[in-house]
Amino acid sequence: MGGPGGRAAPGGVTAGSACQRPECEGAYEDVGGGELYCDTCGLAPVVSPTGLVVSPPTGVTAGGRDSRGSGSARAGSGGSARSGRSSRTSSQSSKSRRSVSGRLSRSLSGRTATGRSVSVRSSGTGAGSSGRGRLGAGLVQVPAIPRPDPRRMVLDDPEVPERKRFCSRSDCGAPVGRARSGRAGRTEGFCTKCGHPYSFVPKLRAGDVVHGQYEVVGCLAHGGLGWIYLAVDRAVSDRWVVLKGLLDTGDQDAMAAAISERRFLAEIEHANIVRIYNFVEHLDQRTGSLDGYIVMEYVGGKSLKEIANARRTPEGRRDPLPVEQACAYGIEALEALGHLHSRNLLYCDFKVDNAIQTEDQLKLIDMGAVRRMDDEESAIYGTVGYQGPEVAEVGPSVASDLYTVARTLAVLTFDFQGYTNVYADSLPDPDNIEVFRQYESFYRLLVRATDPDPARRFASAQEMAEQLTGVLREVVSLQSGQARPALSTLFGPELRVTDTELFPAPAGDVSRLGAR
Repeated sequence: MGGPGGRAAPGGVTAGSACQRPECEGAYEDVGGGELYCDTCGLAPVVSPTGLVVSPPTGVTAGGRDSRGSGSARAGSGGSARSGRSSRTSSQSSKSRRSVSGRLSRSLSGRTATGRSVSVRSSGTGAGSSGRGRLGAGLVQVPAIPRPDPRRMVLDDPEVPERKRFCSRSDCGAPVGRARSGRAGRTEGFCTKCGHPYSFVPKLRAGDVVHGQYEVVGCLAHGGLGWIYLAVDRAVSDRWVVLKGLLDTGDQDAMAAAISERRFLAEIEHANIVRIYNFVEHLDQRTGSLDGYIVMEYVGGKSLKEIANARRTPEGRRDPLPVEQACAYGIEALEALGHLHSRNLLYCDFKVDNAIQTEDQLKLIDMGAVRRMDDEESAIYGTVGYQGPEVAEVGPSVASDLYTVARTLAVLTFDFQGYTNVYADSLPDPDNIEVFRQYESFYRLLVRATDPDPARRFASAQEMAEQLTGVLREVVSLQSGQARPALSTLFGPELRVTDTELFPAPAGDVSRLGAR
C-alpha cells in the first residue's frame, strides 16, 4: 500500500500504523512526500523485521584494541554541515553564531548523474604532487606529532553531547535532543522548530561491511554529515581508511548525482591533502535508506584545534601557539591551497578543525566543501568567523580561501575572543594584542589577507606564502638575534665587466686572429 504521497512504504506500513520496534509505543506519521517516521522514537520503518544481510566479517576488526586514545586521529573531524533548502542565505545565517560549518548560499542543482557507477579510482600519481614533508621551511623546528595506533582512536561509547546537538537544516540550526523535565534528550527524533528529522546514532557498527570491501572498526568522531568511521580496506592490503557520509538524504537519484559531482576529488594528489580513494553506496539496515560514503586516507595525528587547545597556562587559560609555529602551519596550508587553485578548485572552509599535523607534516583533511571555481549551482560551505564577508553575495574565490588562512593564523596566535561575532569580519586593535605589537609584519600580513575588498588581498596562495615566509624569517631573526636572509629571485650579484673592448689592439704585424 502506498503512502499519502504515492510512494510505497516498506513492508506495507502506512501513516497511523504502529511502530515496528517492540520497545516503542508510537505510530508512524507522514512528514511529507510519503515519508513515514514514528512520532515517538523518530525512526522510519525497517525494510524487513530482521533487517538486511551484509557480507560476513573477516575478523580483522574483532579485538586487539588497547585502551581508548583521545580520539585525535581522524580524517574530516570537523566536517561541513549538510546543505539545506535552496534559499540564498548569508554567512551569518546561524543566529547563535556557533563556530560550525554551514551552507552559505545556493543549493545542489537538480542535475542527475549520467551513470550509476559510483566506485571511483585515482588515475595514478599526479604530476602536481609535492614531496614536502617538513614543517617550518627550514627556519623553525615544529614539534612532531607521533602517528598513533588507529584502533586506539575508536570511541568506546560514541555519543554526541547534548550541547552539540543542532538541527542540520542550514536555515534552522535550532537546538535538538535536549533534556526536558529531568529526562535525557533523545538522540533521534524531529526538530521541534522546523520538523526536520535528526539522528545522532551511528548508522554503521563494528563488523559491518560497506560495498563488500570496507569493514567498519568503529566511530572516530561526529561531523556535519554524521559519524565518521574507521574501517579496514580488505581489498587493498587491509589498509586503514576513513568512511564519511557524503549526503544526508534518502533520495537515491540526488545521492547518485552528488557522488557524480564529487568524483573529481579522487584526482587530487598532494602531500598536504588527504587522499580520496573511493565513493560508495550502502543500504542502511534500520531505515532502508541508501547512504553515500566517501572513502579516504586515514590520517593519524592531531588537528590544529587540538594542538592549540592542549596548550594551557599554569592558571588554566589557553596559551596561544608561538607565532613562528603558526606561520609554519600557514605556509604548508597555502602550499595545499595553491595546488587546488592550480586545478581550478577552491577549498572554501579552511580552519583549525580541518588540518591535522601527523609527524612532521600538515594535511588538509575535510574535502567536503571543495568546489570548482566555475560552479554556480552547488551549495557553498563556510564557517562563521573564518569565512570572507563577501562570499554570501558573490561566492567563494581564491581571495576568500586566503582570507580563511589569515583568520586561522589569528585564532592560533592570540586569545581571539569574539572572532565569531564582534570581530567576525575584522581584527582587534593591535594595541591590545601583544603578538601584533611585537611582530608588526605579521599584523600587516593579516590585515592585507583579510581586507574587506577581495581585490586588495594577496593575488595568489604562492604570493601569500612568500610573504608569510618573509614574516617567519623576521620573527626567527628577532628571536635569535641572527639575520636569516634569503636569496632574492629578482636580484643577483652585481655584474662586472673584465675588459672594455672585445679584442686588444694588435701589436706589429700580428693578425687579429693571432692576437686573439
